[in-house]
Amino acid sequence: MSKIHLKDYKKKNLINYSSIIFSKKGCEIIPELGLFRFGKVDLKILEYLRENFKKVFKNLFEYIRVIEEPLEIPRNAYDSKRNQYLSPLFLHEIRIYAEKNEYDKVLGITSLDLFVYELNFVFGQAEFGSQAKAAIISLYRLYPNFYGHPFDENLFLLRTLKEGIHEIGHTLGLEHCRNYCIMVFSNSISDTDRKPAAFCEKCWSKIESKF
Repeated sequence: MSKIHLKDYKKKNLINYSSIIFSKKGCEIIPELGLFRFGKVDLKILEYLRENFKKVFKNLFEYIRVIEEPLEIPRNAYDSKRNQYLSPLFLHEIRIYAEKNEYDKVLGITSLDLFVYELNFVFGQAEFGSQAKAAIISLYRLYPNFYGHPFDENLFLLRTLKEGIHEIGHTLGLEHCRNYCIMVFSNSISDTDRKPAAFCEKCWSKIESKF
């Protein structure tokens, strides 16, 4: 839903750049995507994402791994006035983890309610640019119960999948899209429900051209 440019990180001295691998034919296949959780998130959700990411991203990732050990909630992320957690601090921790453990992309999953200062909330956020590695999604507003509806596991998991694909799409260099596409911006949960769990032909072509 929300993306952050690496140059903005650099200005704030939050992260260091890592090198991107090139071959004679151009940029190589991104070999590994890691999935992990902040705090209490059922591992079954990560396993669901892994199996469905394999179908969506086809052969783009050589490995998609579920990292079982959860990470601690970033210090100072909680905003008591908003009763929410600041999303960029999660991205910072994910970036550090990805570089330390040599992951090309890492998606973090949390059950906490995330925000950025410009918005009331975010379903997720990701780095954006040629060296992007980190993405995060929040499950907090994906539960049907949040909107006063009975819990529907299939609907909840589908929403989780859509937000995960969307944020990873940003790390692959995709902007928001106006086609019938997963990269459509979600301003509300109804936007998430309307869009497909797949890239449109134009966006997928952009990914293939880069990787």
